[in-house]
Amino acid sequence: MMRYFRKGLGLGIGALALLAPTGGTTIADDHSKVAERYEGLNIPSKLGQQFPDFGRMLAPGEYDGRVFRLSQDYPRKEPNMKKDKAVQKILKIDFKEDWYSYAMAVRDYVFEGNAHADDIENSFNLEDNKVRNWYHIPWQHYGVNGREGFHGLTKEGPILKQMLAPEQVTPSFAYAVGFYNEPGGYTIGQVWPTPAYPDLSYMKAGKGFPVGTIVGKVLFTTLDADEVPYLVDPISWKGYIYNTDIPGSTGKQCGENLPECQSVTTVNLIQMDIMVRDPRADDTGGWVFGTFIYNGTLGNDNKWDNMIPVGLMWGNDPEYRESSNNPTPTKTIINPVLKETVINQRMVDGKPELPASHLGWGGRLNGPVDNPNSSCMSCHSTSQYPTISAIMPFLNEPPVSVPPVGTEAPDDWMMWFRNVKCTTPFNAGEAISLDYSLQLSQGINNYMQSLVTREDGLFSYEYWYNSTNDGNQPGQDDTPNEKKVYPVLRGAK
Repeated sequence: MMRYFRKGLGLGIGALALLAPTGGTTIADDHSKVAERYEGLNIPSKLGQQFPDFGRMLAPGEYDGRVFRLSQDYPRKEPNMKKDKAVQKILKIDFKEDWYSYAMAVRDYVFEGNAHADDIENSFNLEDNKVRNWYHIPWQHYGVNGREGFHGLTKEGPILKQMLAPEQVTPSFAYAVGFYNEPGGYTIGQVWPTPAYPDLSYMKAGKGFPVGTIVGKVLFTTLDADEVPYLVDPISWKGYIYNTDIPGSTGKQCGENLPECQSVTTVNLIQMDIMVRDPRADDTGGWVFGTFIYNGTLGNDNKWDNMIPVGLMWGNDPEYRESSNNPTPTKTIINPVLKETVINQRMVDGKPELPASHLGWGGRLNGPVDNPNSSCMSCHSTSQYPTISAIMPFLNEPPVSVPPVGTEAPDDWMMWFRNVKCTTPFNAGEAISLDYSLQLSQGINNYMQSLVTREDGLFSYEYWYNSTNDGNQPGQDDTPNEKKVYPVLRGAK
């Protein structure tokens, strides 16, 4: 669930038509020069032309360890998910009556082959998964919030004071990386058939993501147990993070993608989001959303087992309009009236398994680093091109104010709490649905902005990785490339 992004580029229907051609026309016909530019900077490989892997990192001459590699060998044929026993098992669990089992089954599906108890730093390197294929969405490398080079983390939304715990006195931002299973990867490949340009004809035809698509996203924070007690015994990665988001940093405090504004530091896992394209949820949108929180106080031997569900949602309860929120939680306030959200109320050793959480607007589902005046499904329902509406009403232009607590929300606010059917645009008749994928939306907007700025990304092959396994990045011989130092921002002046 993406957080606090403002409305994207103000691109009109002309641009929309360009990206969703008819009569055999493609965007290449109008942007051949752009295509040539991107084809020129991508290396040939077994996969053909490549998308950039990341956009923010130490220069290659300063680092020769392992770096993030975008998983981009998208399936050319739609997978037959009836043969995927793990997905079929999930789709047989009643997500309403046995929601906890459903959530844990999806968690374990995401973890299998990705989450390593004995090698946390190398977890979720998708190229290492021997169980199943997972894929990233391209064009997340671009811009000041783009992917960093250790794990492909993008900068997400703000974490305000006391949003995570009463002891939290330092504001910060979340950092995250998301991924799609094989049917999701197929759809990504239909939208991005080449690194040179997107093609929305597949989405315009209303096809969307196939049943059985599963999405995962892991979210991290620089905050630790000193301010967020349940982050004790953490799952930690290193990341290339803005100094402004590092507590106590003495580095230059600026938000520009410049080396002096960023540092290598430790980030701690706090949240995981899931989405499942489940046909049993078709009446309320077609997707089941879930979010998890890391609770290190549980003390499990395998730290990944400390990731426990906050809840599930499969609809926005559009009939429920009473406004409430809990932005600085000391306890989790559960709304018993909601019919399309369920929240974890399990007890472990006499204590709530779920740490005090703010949830979303009106008690709908949202994770600990999400906005307390939204919901998982609300944000994702806005995924479309062009981005006519912001992901949250108070970020819209003009903004729609949060209704006072205890009042009934007006229609313009409730527009963000409808049950929008999958493949249906948020603004019907004005845009093309991107089927609840905010990463697809952000990637397309990033691409369009790049046409103006000519800012390119970085590739994993620019970093010679001296692996303890074979000493090479895939596709390299034993001789390291000359370590030319590139500026983080490359392109025309």
